[in-house]
Amino acid sequence: MIWLAHLPGALWFLARGLLTSVVGNISLAVLAVALATSLWLFVTNEENPKEVQTFNSAIPIKFVNAPNDLALANASDASVRITVEATKSDLSGLRSTDFDATVNLGGIGAGQTTIPVDVTSSNGRVNVVGITPSRIDVTIEQSRSKEVPVQIVPNGSPQQGFTAVNQTASPNTATVTGAESVVNLVDSVAAEIGITGARVDVTEDRVDLKPRDARGGELARVKVSPQTARVTVDIQQRDFSREFVVTPAITGLPAAGYNVAAVNVDPALVTISGPLDILQSIDAVKGISTDEISIVDARTDVVRQVQLALPSGVRVQGGGTVRVTVSVKPARGEASFRVVAQIRNVGAGLAVVPPADVTVTLAGDIPVLQSITPESIVVVADAQGLEAGIHAIPLQITPPPGTTVARSDPGQLGVALAPRQP
Repeated sequence: MIWLAHLPGALWFLARGLLTSVVGNISLAVLAVALATSLWLFVTNEENPKEVQTFNSAIPIKFVNAPNDLALANASDASVRITVEATKSDLSGLRSTDFDATVNLGGIGAGQTTIPVDVTSSNGRVNVVGITPSRIDVTIEQSRSKEVPVQIVPNGSPQQGFTAVNQTASPNTATVTGAESVVNLVDSVAAEIGITGARVDVTEDRVDLKPRDARGGELARVKVSPQTARVTVDIQQRDFSREFVVTPAITGLPAAGYNVAAVNVDPALVTISGPLDILQSIDAVKGISTDEISIVDARTDVVRQVQLALPSGVRVQGGGTVRVTVSVKPARGEASFRVVAQIRNVGAGLAVVPPADVTVTLAGDIPVLQSITPESIVVVADAQGLEAGIHAIPLQITPPPGTTVARSDPGQLGVALAPRQP
């Protein structure tokens, strides 16, 4: 049983040896991991080394932890520029939203003071190594609230012929809170709503409310409650359209012997837009007149491009001029002439008792008729084969060019043939 007395010692020896072996192996494992990590960092740094670079976007400053009874009135800077250190791959993907620039107003009393700016990165592999400016001046004042009206600001214009008539906001007032000197400047909160090209009422449920001073300038660092409002702008049709005939205003008369044969207007109809009461006042039969077109002493067509004589307050679609052509033609008429007839082919041994003149009535353009003389009209009575006696001979009348024979009086010429005296 002696070996039982030595058993505790043997167990202790065995345990100490085992512990020593495990500890030795852990040390080797830790060493191996450390060496591998160092090697990985070395290789990574060689392939993708870190660089220091100025970030190309400004980072807006957030002011936090202001005491309840105080508010920020002014700050010397609203944003900062930063210099960062990171690998090329991390630098290439950076955005301004990856950084937070804050100024802690906690524990600061009213007045002006200088406070550091703290910038942190959401990417743990990116280090911020420089901040410009690193400190800014801030002015802290007592906080104040007041109620101001909601001012609706329509942006743009409705479609032509429509107008914005009523504007409503719900709620129609809002509470602004901030530094006393800034809140004192707030005159209203603006609710901007777009109405460009609108033909029907425009409603937006959540329009941002922006504090503004009496001149319409937007004010910063002021909280608005509520932040949005429901805004409605009523759109009403102001202009209507109707089609009217164009009636040219023609003055004077053409030259003597000429008439107006036709009047052509291009376009003959125009579409007029304007208030309904004005459109209803336009004579639907007479339509739209034009500037005056004189045809005094005209002998040829008169062509004019003239303005429409529009009532005040309306407009015409497609331009305000028309082309008017007044067709001037010679007047048609009749003129009578006393012409001496020519007796031809009288037989030998016969003599003609001089007959009476023939009245020839010609038809044609009056200017042509006015230029004709009786001598230009040829009236012939052919006595071929007739013997002595009294005969009714048909007349052959040749009118001047540009005219026609309307009638003659008499229609047949009485011709007396007598034996010629020796």
